[in-house]
Amino acid sequence: MWKNKKREQTEHPERGTGYSIRKQGMLLACALLGILLCGPLSGCGQEKVAEAEASEKKSEAIEQENPDAGEQISRIGLILTSRDDSENEQVQTDFENLAEALGAELHVKTPDVSAAEADEARGLEYRTFALCDVDPIEYQMLAVNELVAEDVDVIAIHANHEEALESVLSAARSVGVRVIAFEQPVTDAGCDGYAETSEEAVAVIKSE
Repeated sequence: MWKNKKREQTEHPERGTGYSIRKQGMLLACALLGILLCGPLSGCGQEKVAEAEASEKKSEAIEQENPDAGEQISRIGLILTSRDDSENEQVQTDFENLAEALGAELHVKTPDVSAAEADEARGLEYRTFALCDVDPIEYQMLAVNELVAEDVDVIAIHANHEEALESVLSAARSVGVRVIAFEQPVTDAGCDGYAETSEEAVAVIKSE
C-alpha cells in the first residue's frame, strides 16, 4: 500500500505538490482568521474585566469613605417616661413623623407609672434603689431589652434616671443599637448622643 502511494506521487508529482500547497494555504488562512477573531474577542473580554474591577474598586472606596453608607434605619424605638407625662403626645407625634419620613417602623414603650413617680425616681441617688420603689427605672430597663429583642436600629429615650440605665443602654450599644437620649442626660457609656428636646433628637436621628 505504501509503495502504491509512493508510486502515485512519483508518477504525478505535480498533484502531490498541489495538494501540499493548497493544504498549507488553508492552514495559514485558518490561523490568520483565528487571530483576527480571537483578537477582538479577547479585547472585549479584557474590557469587561477591567470595567468590573473598576466598579469594585469604586464601591470599596465609597465604603471606606463612609462605612455606614447603604445602611438604612428600618425600626425606631422610643421610650417615654410615664403614662401621663404632658409631653407624651407631642413627643410621639414627632417620632411618628420621623418614622414616616424614613419609611421605618416606630416601636413605643410607655412605663406604666405616673409622671410623679417618674420625677421621684429621677431624684434618687445612684445605688440606693434597693431601698426604694424604682418601678419607673425598672420599666425603662425592660423596655430597652424589649426593643433590642425587636431588632430596632436606634433607641430614643427620655430616661427616668441619669445613671441607673447605663448597664442596659451600653449593652444595647454593644450589639449595634444607637442610643439617643433627650431631655434627661445619661452617662457617656449609655448613649451615642444627647438632645435637649425631642425635636432635636429627631433631627439627630434623621441626619444619621
